[in-house]
Amino acid sequence: MRIIAGRFKGRPILAPPSERTRPILDRAKTVLFDLLGARLAEPGRLPPIAVLDLFAGTGTLGLEALSRGARYCRFVEQHHATARLLIANLERLGLISEADVIKADATTAPLATPPSPPDEPQPSPAGPPPFYELIFVDPPYRMLATPAPAPGIRMLLTRLAEAPQIAPSALVVVRHELSRREAPSLAPLVQVHERACGSMVLRLLVRPDHPDITDGGDDAP
Repeated sequence: MRIIAGRFKGRPILAPPSERTRPILDRAKTVLFDLLGARLAEPGRLPPIAVLDLFAGTGTLGLEALSRGARYCRFVEQHHATARLLIANLERLGLISEADVIKADATTAPLATPPSPPDEPQPSPAGPPPFYELIFVDPPYRMLATPAPAPGIRMLLTRLAEAPQIAPSALVVVRHELSRREAPSLAPLVQVHERACGSMVLRLLVRPDHPDITDGGDDAP
């Protein structure tokens, strides 16, 4: 595995010797970040936003986001050996100060407020806190294998739709296995784009209070 674009282009990413994670292939990662760049900044890049990488594995998506311009990423990974490899990847890239790694179940981990940008003062108690503006949700395929997701995923989707730490305009990316059966419901989030990529599907979603949804201006079905 490697980072494919940005300031760390071509740098390798440590991965477990046994394939317990499902790393996203370069082609699919290029498709995803072109979609994100087109929505958030420009193709291939990201603005200086805070990212939440759930079910992070060794950090493939969050590390790519940091390489492409994100200012901060909070990684959540339950498996301790995999989380240690993720920390090693951050150390190798000199990104420890731009990230946190939480060893916890991504469905129940606290959604702590991200830090303020380094060039901005800390928010006042009366002002709005910093938000996460991009969230990756990449659980084991079995948790999204049926039209009704696993209970933990349903709870997580509701939290992402309501949590004050998530920006109303945030973009949520969910990856799951491509199936001929009915796709899993990701309610209460609202889908705005879907792209099949080989054996997987990438779904882009927003909160139901997203400004473009409430104004009828997005491309949700």
